[in-house]
Amino acid sequence: MNQPLASRSPDGPAPRGWFDYTRWVATRSPALQCLTRALRFDVSTPGAGMPLDGSSPAALDSLYALKDMAWAVYLQDGAWRLHVASGLEVTLNGTPTGGQALSPGDVIGSDDVWRFVLADWPGATDATFDARTLRAHDDDELALVYRDVLLERSAPAAEALRRPVPLAEQARHLWPFARDIARGFVEARFAGPHVRALVVRRPAFDLVDFAQALGQVAPSLPGLTTVRTYGLSTDDGAQLALLLARHEGLEGLTRLEAGARGAFLLDDFRAQDRLGETERGVRAMSSPREGPARPLSLELVSWDGWTSLEPLTQTRRVGLDRDTALVFHDGGGALVSEADGLVRLLRRDDWVLEVSDRAPDGVTPRLRGVPMRGAFGVGPGDELELVPGLVVRLGPG
Repeated sequence: MNQPLASRSPDGPAPRGWFDYTRWVATRSPALQCLTRALRFDVSTPGAGMPLDGSSPAALDSLYALKDMAWAVYLQDGAWRLHVASGLEVTLNGTPTGGQALSPGDVIGSDDVWRFVLADWPGATDATFDARTLRAHDDDELALVYRDVLLERSAPAAEALRRPVPLAEQARHLWPFARDIARGFVEARFAGPHVRALVVRRPAFDLVDFAQALGQVAPSLPGLTTVRTYGLSTDDGAQLALLLARHEGLEGLTRLEAGARGAFLLDDFRAQDRLGETERGVRAMSSPREGPARPLSLELVSWDGWTSLEPLTQTRRVGLDRDTALVFHDGGGALVSEADGLVRLLRRDDWVLEVSDRAPDGVTPRLRGVPMRGAFGVGPGDELELVPGLVVRLGPG
């Protein structure tokens, strides 16, 4: 049920409207859309928010009413802003915040999940450019031309054409994964303004929850064809392929790529899987037949000369066919096999980078600028800053 909020302003009632997530209906007023329930609320000046008592969202009579709000969206000096009460944890695009300026499509995480929308989010797009960029998804020059067109129209979708796409923009399109996007576990890859592929680097996650979360946003992701996992076991990969193939909202998905070990073709699962009294064996349907993780190599990309890490800085390339650890001593370090280090590359069903809780900030590897803690799936093509000043690229062994 739609529940518009009453509001007052010195100039009389502000224009109001609502926002339909599935049809992108244009309106002239900002709105908060609840993404975890079938509710949406108008937001007219000066704003609206969630009261401290946790009751239904309420309109602000004035900015003074912010003191009674757990969090609120309000208009001040011509810009929309997020207020968060002291001591409460609210996230913006997956990252905890105390409040800041808002952009169209921003995802606010509290007990429920909300999206702040304006009339033109995700913005006007061009059907011809959409089709061309989906076919030529690696053509960055075409994407930049398309971006110029959208910028001329002041369309927020232009942000999705930046290379690399900002984390906040990824989170706006994939709001169920906003926190994992901010932590580097999930990455959205775009073709034009559309999400084309989802990369997951969490070696252990709930497969059912993942498939359901992806199904929630699938209607707004017409270009999504591929999910790629790093660090997932072969058995979990087959189970996830079966779940994705069975999900009614994910018919556009065609591939589940399992690191560097091959791809599950979801149409094979759809063709062979017939749910009945007896369920087919997953292994009989898995395609392809996957083996263990292939060897990797670490190749030196750049080195500032101050980081003492051997033998990589001498040989420039190290082959990895078993567990490798990064061990520090006397201000320097060494890559060694089968040793307990602060950072380890483990060859399991797939390659996993494991960062110890004991690793200080100066030793924490970074992937695309995001610090990596815990266990992350990695594979060929990944470029890691192992320690500040030392960048390496993973490649085939």
